[in-house]
Amino acid sequence: MASILVVGPDVALLEGVCQTLIGAGHKVVAATDIPEALETLKGARPLVALVDCDELTKGGSIFRVALAQGGALLAFHCDEVEGVDLPFRLQRATLAELRLPLERQRLLALVRYVESRARAAGRESVDDEGTEAGAR
Repeated sequence: MASILVVGPDVALLEGVCQTLIGAGHKVVAATDIPEALETLKGARPLVALVDCDELTKGGSIFRVALAQGGALLAFHCDEVEGVDLPFRLQRATLAELRLPLERQRLLALVRYVESRARAAGRESVDDEGTEAGAR
């Protein structure tokens, strides 16, 4: 089970994505923008952050600090909206750029990949108490 943060302005899309991730057994936190996300996390570090491309261009550089060790940043565009291209520095920082809700299965596959990569490196997502899940 991965801890996942989903950030974007489209509440209906976020709800559908969150339901998909929760249905796959993940712990999900949703926020409409990056400042709200950082406040909601209260120091917790998700393994995966799925962030709207527009939000990333507004404040994505401060966001990398909030991910767990071995975590990954994923960007997404809403399906019906023509999104902006990410700047090169953000393209390099993201594992993938998705078009949601069409690429939900790809999202689930990427989350599984990040989880297995973190496990192989001896890292896990951080649980609610702030301790490493593998150190229990």
